[in-house]
Amino acid sequence: MTLFLRTKTNKTIVDIELWVKKEDEHSFVELSSSIDIQNYSIFLLNNLDKKLDIINDFELLSELRGWLWENYFMTKKNTPEEYNNVLKELKTILEEIGDKYGLHLVTD
Repeated sequence: MTLFLRTKTNKTIVDIELWVKKEDEHSFVELSSSIDIQNYSIFLLNNLDKKLDIINDFELLSELRGWLWENYFMTKKNTPEEYNNVLKELKTILEEIGDKYGLHLVTD
């Protein structure tokens, strides 16, 4: 599944892909996070009064793969059965940041 944070004018700022990866006989949940530098930069310039919060929040979003492996799966085994739980957590994180800045969560 792909999750996006988009502006009111439908510009994608964050693109996150979540899937079950298969390697040899093992399957596990994997994630990639990408920030569109042009759209992010314009968004940041339009919100300079919140610049430090935006920088910190989007740094978190850019490091979601690290969060997945170093935090989320620190106490759980990474199995395909965890996919829906990870998705729920991701949506919560994205909705909180989206609400904070007037961005919309879109899933594909």
